[in-house]
Amino acid sequence: MGDRAPVHITIGGKMLRDCLAEFARHAADYDLRIDWDAEPFDPEAITEGEPLELYGTELNGGLIDEIDTFCVRHGLPFRRWSGGCPGAFHPEIILFEGEGPIRAYMASEDEQLLFSPAKIKVFTRLRDLKRAIARTELTMPPFVLI
Repeated sequence: MGDRAPVHITIGGKMLRDCLAEFARHAADYDLRIDWDAEPFDPEAITEGEPLELYGTELNGGLIDEIDTFCVRHGLPFRRWSGGCPGAFHPEIILFEGEGPIRAYMASEDEQLLFSPAKIKVFTRLRDLKRAIARTELTMPPFVLI
């Protein structure tokens, strides 16, 4: 069965309408919802001009690999927070800007980014630490079907 954790993902960018059915299948496989404990994701409920936010509970490892892979394959930027499971794994934030590498960060249970003391000590100048923090502040574009 595995250790279970919640997930919150915010997705932006332009997606071909022809890909919506595949995306919806992946969302249904993970029982993703439009809010915590709300109705399951329905593609008809997409609000144009806003990022798409989906929530999941009790997910194995706190992961939604098929959704992450889909977004990367289609160049859709996203920010995913996955909760932790004591003794198994820590909460994390995953960022993808629509291209380039996926970046992973340590997080708190209330979706806040964390830098460990060891990571902070690596920075020799405060401005470098501030730049690293700024790189984690991804402004999500609206989710648009084209």
